[in-house]
Amino acid sequence: MIKPQKNFPIIAVLVFIAAVTLLSQIFSSDFRVKTLDLLRIPLKLISGSVYALRDVANFMEIRAENKILKENTANLEMELLNLREAALENERLKKFLDFKESDRRKFVPALVIARDPSGLNDTVVIDGGRKDKIEKGMVVISGGGLAGRVIETGWRISRVLLITDYDSTFSGVIETTRDEGAVSGSMRAGLVMKYLDIGCNATKGDKVITSGLYGVFEKGLLIGEVVSLEQDSSGLYMNAIVKPEVDIRKLEEVLVVR
Repeated sequence: MIKPQKNFPIIAVLVFIAAVTLLSQIFSSDFRVKTLDLLRIPLKLISGSVYALRDVANFMEIRAENKILKENTANLEMELLNLREAALENERLKKFLDFKESDRRKFVPALVIARDPSGLNDTVVIDGGRKDKIEKGMVVISGGGLAGRVIETGWRISRVLLITDYDSTFSGVIETTRDEGAVSGSMRAGLVMKYLDIGCNATKGDKVITSGLYGVFEKGLLIGEVVSLEQDSSGLYMNAIVKPEVDIRKLEEVLVVR
């Protein structure tokens, strides 16, 4: 829509033409014809310029409106992204409800703020430390299962050794068959449960939990599930490949058990 001030050039031309026409009425017909013929080209140029100016004005207005629409679209997309992120975070945090505090244990929520950049270790840094009464050796869980344990603490941050790290070894038990084995980290391969009895009846999909032996982790924490079983190269034991319950690669929020 053209604004009133944008009509001024058109009005000026119309006034000019009306003035010329009015003046020509005073003089003879021959004068009118010659005058209009003389002004034909200037009038065409002025008229064309007026329409060009109007088109430019319309273009500028459309471009301004387009810019506003783009900004509104960008804002809506950002809001939608924030809503999706909030929904995903809500789903992750819902899993924490399965862990209930008691007189014996309390939870300290924390965020993962850094990972080992070298890729040689499976460790993360969380935004909780001695200030939050977090100590070395405390268990770290996330979602529905075990994530790792605290190995270093600062005043406001702590370093966590994840269960998939090569240096992580602890005792686990297959929930259904009660077969016990040593669970070790295998980085990209996840976890390997070694030294299972050769006659182990575990099958794919069986849950693996912590046994509570040797004091590394308390009993009953969910580690993951059996993906496959294979005989050890010595032929004396069975090994199970275990998929961690916690997606270590996408770890964002954790609970420290103290």
